[in-house]
Amino acid sequence: MDDIDKTIIKILTKDSRTPNTEIAQQVKLSESSVRARIDKLVSSGAIKNFTITLSDKHLTLLENSLKIYSPSGQEKQFSDFLFDTLNNSGFTNVRRDSANNVYGEIGLGSPTLLLCGHMDTVPGLINVEIKDHAIYGRGASDAKSSLISMLIAASSFKDKLKSGRIIFSAVTDEEGTGLGIRELLKDGLKEQPDCAIFGEPSGIDKITVGYKGRFSVKFTCETPTVHASAPWMSSNAIELLFILWNDIKTKLQTNEDNRYKQITSCLTQINGGTADNVMPGSCNLMCDIRYPFNYNPDQITNKIADIISNFNKKYSIEDNVKSTFAYEIIDSTPAFECSKSSVVSRSVSRAIIKKLNSKPQFVHKTGTGDMNLLGNKMNIPVLTYGPGNPHLSHTSNEHIMIDEFLTSIDIYQNSIENVFNLIQRI
Repeated sequence: MDDIDKTIIKILTKDSRTPNTEIAQQVKLSESSVRARIDKLVSSGAIKNFTITLSDKHLTLLENSLKIYSPSGQEKQFSDFLFDTLNNSGFTNVRRDSANNVYGEIGLGSPTLLLCGHMDTVPGLINVEIKDHAIYGRGASDAKSSLISMLIAASSFKDKLKSGRIIFSAVTDEEGTGLGIRELLKDGLKEQPDCAIFGEPSGIDKITVGYKGRFSVKFTCETPTVHASAPWMSSNAIELLFILWNDIKTKLQTNEDNRYKQITSCLTQINGGTADNVMPGSCNLMCDIRYPFNYNPDQITNKIADIISNFNKKYSIEDNVKSTFAYEIIDSTPAFECSKSSVVSRSVSRAIIKKLNSKPQFVHKTGTGDMNLLGNKMNIPVLTYGPGNPHLSHTSNEHIMIDEFLTSIDIYQNSIENVFNLIQRI
């Protein structure tokens, strides 16, 4: 290594995206000479964790994806971008469905690995910029960095996958109603994969193997309406529903130390009353209930039904006033857990160990993800993995460290290779 090499390293340490043309000007060499020196530094190990030529290309792809604003319901432009990118990256059978999900394939036949991420973000623009070794933008963490990393990793197998198939899928509306994953499950894949990896920010050294289940429940109370000046003539629907809510919360929630193992209930919306001088005759509230994998969801709905039944009996005729209570399950997502000994868990774990020289942490999350729906529907091992700090998701400071993004590409690549090697041994 001579002084010119040291200068090149110094320049790249300051900004790894510095173009070769600019480096050439600073060290007074041709661009081709600079490129050759960088390649030599990479192959010798003097420059680790990234290759300059590729990192520029990969980072530009991520940067361009972040510049496309794609909140839930407005993913069409990003869908077009991914469709073109897949066609230009060696994928076959590139297609879209009615939900604007995008699909592309590498290889043929069996076994089949699904790589899936979502293209939508929460609303709110963030200026796309690179600073302090990070790239900022809406979706940088959740979850365009995962999506682009998986795309790049899958495309690298276009000439070396001897048997088996990778299906890459980018779905819409994950942050909304889950339209994209539901359409994928309905008609998007044609054939069931053997296992799947979902791209979501877990942290570069963590693997998400479990998500809680969820119920969205609407509770209602109806009682005769009277003038507010004569409250003794009826019952107050809002007050009664609060009594019901407290009973629901008390009887459903558990107090486990481990938050993943808890059943939680959260009052999220309430609506009642018609005027400031009329005692409310009707009220409804929305409740979000989360439960861990080891709970049967029927246990929860049966308990809710019993509570409602008891309230209807108690308030059937009280002070000659009849009040009625009801509930409706508006939406539900079953809990899901992936075995740590599954092929996909072992594959990603080994890839992380190889790249980071440390064992990954298997984690459970209190939210829900698309893997809940696919894992339960197809009954296959599914986990979630991806670069980025999940606590930055949905914030005004959303960003991803560039080195972590580039490292995740290598981990995805090795994970893919491990999956096919392990399945073919079984």
